[in-house]
Amino acid sequence: MGTRFTHTIGRAAAVWLVCAGALAAQSALANSANTSVVSGTVGGQVAAPTGLVAVNALRFGTFAQPVVGGTMVMAPQSTFTTTGDLGTASSIIQSTARGAASFTVAGSPGAAFGIYGVSSVTISNGSAKMTVGQFTTDAFLAIGQLSTSGTASFNIGGTLTASANQAPGTYTGTFPITVQYY
Repeated sequence: MGTRFTHTIGRAAAVWLVCAGALAAQSALANSANTSVVSGTVGGQVAAPTGLVAVNALRFGTFAQPVVGGTMVMAPQSTFTTTGDLGTASSIIQSTARGAASFTVAGSPGAAFGIYGVSSVTISNGSAKMTVGQFTTDAFLAIGQLSTSGTASFNIGGTLTASANQAPGTYTGTFPITVQYY
């Protein structure tokens, strides 16, 4: 029995020595010149908020009371055309210049942006009303890009519709414009 006990202890000691040797070899490999450590990079960018400023209003000017009504189309380039009798009605001398609305937008340099609005609005003079719709912009497909300084400008035109015998007076209203980053 004595030999058997010694043999079992000898075998356990041999297993222990093999395991300790393996651990020492792994530790030596982990600290060898075959490993390297690098740091990864991480980042993000917060875009400056878009700022939108209305510079000029959409101005259709003064026109005489139309007999049959019609439309006045103001292009984004501030040229205008008329239908109905607004052509002759609008030949009144203007006290202020007609023109397209103009806006400036500011934000992160080089950012692309989209221009959104409504299809039509009503302008009024008391209970009398006219419609302005078919808004157009000179930005290509209603998409623009901020310059390297982070600014851009654009113009908006539209179509004014006046009825026959439209009531005289000064008509006013607003139209919403939204600029959104892409």
